[in-house]
Amino acid sequence: MKQVRPKKNLGQHFLVDLDIAKRIADTVDEPCPALPVLEVGPGMGVMTQFLVEKPRPLKVVEIDRESVAYLKNALP
Repeated sequence: MKQVRPKKNLGQHFLVDLDIAKRIADTVDEPCPALPVLEVGPGMGVMTQFLVEKPRPLKVVEIDRESVAYLKNALP
């Protein structure tokens, strides 16, 4: 599957470091583990892959159609 290219008109900058993404995702464990998580602009799902493993509701919002198609294939 080909990667999504960042689009300047959307101001996209993609997180690519898996270690940083995991560390950020792990911050949702505190202080209220029952609250849902909203990820805005998941891009290629680098952080999303770690958030879906959490025992809490997760919603992602993406307006880039190319990213949406990528995410549907990568993280069904």
